Amino acid sequence: MVFIAGQKQKVLFGAFDLTQFFNTASMSQDQNLIETSVFGSDDAQYLAGIQTATVGLGGFYDGASDGVDEEFSNVFNGSETPLTVFNGGDTAGNRAFLLNSQIQNYTIDSAVADAVQINSSFTGSNFGNGKSLYALTNTSATVTTTSVDMGASSSIGGQAHIHVTAHGSSNIAVKIQSSADNGSFADVTGLGFTAITGTGSERKATASTTTVNRYVRLVITRTSGSATFSVAYAHNVR
Repeated sequence: MVFIAGQKQKVLFGAFDLTQFFNTASMSQDQNLIETSVFGSDDAQYLAGIQTATVGLGGFYDGASDGVDEEFSNVFNGSETPLTVFNGGDTAGNRAFLLNSQIQNYTIDSAVADAVQINSSFTGSNFGNGKSLYALTNTSATVTTTSVDMGASSSIGGQAHIHVTAHGSSNIAVKIQSSADNGSFADVTGLGFTAITGTGSERKATASTTTVNRYVRLVITRTSGSATFSVAYAHNVR
């Protein structure tokens, strides 16, 4: 058995590492089942319906510039923001949950004997259960990363998040490649990020007919400057 210490979770939201503000995180996937049982059936029959996913985060209030209150209060506008929660930290190969998130709830709770606490919930489309490809790192060189084994290939594509939390006059290109044998790699169509020239985040996705092979890696090409960023990837499952 492989257990993971809870205090090593990492939370990236848009262009911000908000890990330091939270002490609880929950990820939930739900499947709507449509019953199609007919007369004479001994067992219930179902069709797979709409899937939904939610992420819940709880922790402590911080009202400073770029703190958790400012970032969550500013997304009540219907916009979608890449949210990635890493199990055991964002070291390459660790499990990552990707959600193109929309905020549902943000609550501030105060008690005289306690620190002011917050709770938030997010839902969104395109939930991904994947892995970290690149830990949040200040990068100032061209590099091809060690591949991450996804366990199998996907014939229906995948998605990826990049979170850029800091930069210094950067111009850095990041793309994902895949390989069936961990030897010969090729670019994955649709999984090349917009060149990093500032802070921000981005979700990229392939077409549903794209094959992404078992082993995936990053090719990072620096033209100038430096940037601090993290990348996570997930195969599509349906």
